[in-house]
Amino acid sequence: MPVDAAAPIGPVGVVLAAGRAERFGSDKRWAELRGEPLLAHALNAARAVCSRVLVVVESPDARLDELLARLPAEAVICPRAVEGLAASRRCAIERLAGEQHGGVLFFLGDMPDVPVAEVRRLVECMRSEACPVRPVHGDRPGHPVACPGAWLERLAERGFPARGGGLVECAHPGVVRDVDRPDDLVRLR
Repeated sequence: MPVDAAAPIGPVGVVLAAGRAERFGSDKRWAELRGEPLLAHALNAARAVCSRVLVVVESPDARLDELLARLPAEAVICPRAVEGLAASRRCAIERLAGEQHGGVLFFLGDMPDVPVAEVRRLVECMRSEACPVRPVHGDRPGHPVACPGAWLERLAERGFPARGGGLVECAHPGVVRDVDRPDDLVRLR
């Protein structure tokens, strides 16, 4: 089937899920929340808005393979993930090098309550402002960060720009609420 040239190319969702979860005490990606692993919630938010979804992890995992069979996304193995979030972000950006897409949304795998309506609003703002945008709730910066393709190299090197990026005020605290400790998960239940 031919692609409609007038239809915009959809954004790619990148779920960053390669952290060590040291404060949580175990691999929090698989901690249960509302009948699903924590990671599934971030994947579902990305899949609801994005035409393609990548999930960045440090190493292969049979549980991830099972989850991605049910919630289709592509695993990106990032052995440099031990270097931190920026290294995981760079792995995803390297994977997307040379591809056409309608921007990239960077989700965190430990943020289960990001509202899909807010994600759609971020995509609209990214497209209209032609610059990276990130949600804020109160004074707290959140996720996902939405980045046009032309900005990806700068984002890979420096993170969200102090100048040139836009902030989108969001009423829902899900854009800033993550799970760092077991108590955070208990509060969300």
